[in-house]
Amino acid sequence: MEITNKWKLDGKDVVSKWITSKDYKRFKPITQVYGTCFTKEGKILIVKDLRNWKLPGGTPEKNEKPEETLRREVLEEASVVLGKCKMIGCQEVLMDEKIFYQLRYAAIIEEIKKLKPDHDTGRTMKRKFVKPSEFNKYVKWGDIGDSILRLSLEEFKKWKTILK
Repeated sequence: MEITNKWKLDGKDVVSKWITSKDYKRFKPITQVYGTCFTKEGKILIVKDLRNWKLPGGTPEKNEKPEETLRREVLEEASVVLGKCKMIGCQEVLMDEKIFYQLRYAAIIEEIKKLKPDHDTGRTMKRKFVKPSEFNKYVKWGDIGDSILRLSLEEFKKWKTILK
């Protein structure tokens, strides 16, 4: 299913297109990797730094695979260790006449540690664990966010049987 959203970022026009996929190798350049990270009870981790609540994640470092990026960023931002991870799709973003890709994953939280400052920024992000029904109250990503949540919940439901 393809969903397109048009929005503004710092006054610039942005067009985001959702692509359901489980293969990151066809998307280049990958500029961000974010994950819908579930506790074993089914709550979703969200984080907040300066602006808005969002899913945890960030920018790949040199030669880092997307799943490695997600694991590192979630640990740095939220002091959370991930277990199982699976790519659910990608956002193709058009901004300033350039196209780049933001991967989205579903993941299971393996361990929640004491919250520490992000070593890159020195700031401690806020973290919260919300029910899926509360997700859109905090993360306002429109139709694309709805699709990410739906696909992530489908993966979580598959995993739930092996989590018991």
